[in-house]
Amino acid sequence: MELLFFGFVAFCIWAFITDVQNKKREKEAAEAEAARVARLGDPAQVGTELARTTRQGDPGRMHEVVGHLPAWPVRDPLLHTAQWLAALTDGAGVAEAAGVHRDITDRVRATVEAAITELSAMAVKQVSLLRLFGPDWKTLDASIRKRLEAQTGLLNLICNAAASLHRSLGDAVLEQRTDGSGVRAVEQDLHALADAIRQISRSEDERY
Repeated sequence: MELLFFGFVAFCIWAFITDVQNKKREKEAAEAEAARVARLGDPAQVGTELARTTRQGDPGRMHEVVGHLPAWPVRDPLLHTAQWLAALTDGAGVAEAAGVHRDITDRVRATVEAAITELSAMAVKQVSLLRLFGPDWKTLDASIRKRLEAQTGLLNLICNAAASLHRSLGDAVLEQRTDGSGVRAVEQDLHALADAIRQISRSEDERY
């Protein structure tokens, strides 16, 4: 009888401790989630987070970060551009390991980094505008919408150039036994990507 009693007491103590631990974990998880949401609502933080996840090539985190941006026309192009830049970051390493000259892959990385900087700046401005005017696209002043739409077009240029450069890296990998056209294509696409970055940089210098 005493054994059953002590067993029951031990079970109650275990259940109590387990419940306390579970509640502690739930509280910590809730606090972490609240802090994460707060970070993604902070213009400076969201820019840093988008840049970090793009460099790391984490698709889930990229979706999560961009998903916290307002549902404006620029959001999907921003995500697609981040995905292609992440693919380029990985592709530069693959191409280098396959024998593509490091001078080329280093230039790819440097150009991608410049593009990520512009991508981050656009995310910062979107969250800033969200905090100023709210999430409704129509509440933005017409001139602001016009500028964002123009920058979305330029962002698409970066996205397309990044996608083309990614394909060119594949050609460069194969050209170890061909006529060198792959490297020339990489050079052309690097130029196109750099030009698109310069265009969006000039556009973002305009004050809202």
